[in-house]
Amino acid sequence: IYSTFGGFDNNAKSFESISNLIMSQVKSYSPAGLFYSGFWASLFFMPISQELFFYYGISKGSPIFLSLLMVNAGFLLAQFVNYGLGKKLNRFFLYFMSKKKLYKTRRFINKRGGVGVFLFNLLPLPAPYLTFALGITKYNIYRLFFFMILGNIIKYAVMIGFFVLTH
Repeated sequence: IYSTFGGFDNNAKSFESISNLIMSQVKSYSPAGLFYSGFWASLFFMPISQELFFYYGISKGSPIFLSLLMVNAGFLLAQFVNYGLGKKLNRFFLYFMSKKKLYKTRRFINKRGGVGVFLFNLLPLPAPYLTFALGITKYNIYRLFFFMILGNIIKYAVMIGFFVLTH
């Protein structure tokens, strides 16, 4: 097989070396590792607290500002994926929900959703699930990311303040 396709073995070694590099960065809590952690931890199908990665990373000596940028860049990229998947899978969920209920939910979220998005991102709640669900209802993406970023800014400011005061 190798001689026929000319390089499966090399591709496998390349993939393995890249995955080893990523895992070593994640384990060392480097800013790049915090980006990967923030991304994977923020996908709706495997939500893990990216706040723990961030706090542990800065306690291990990672630069605070760079760590903050990287973990949030991974988080925001994952939220775009969550929203996009929700929006793409909208028709699939219409088979399980009535259109009337979906549009009633959408109207309610459009009226009062900003506060919910803000609180889900301020508190350690599963925001990736919310982003996926809001993608299904086609919530306004600009409002979603405005309240999401606002909640994250306040949350991480409190975390950094706590870290600075305790160390």
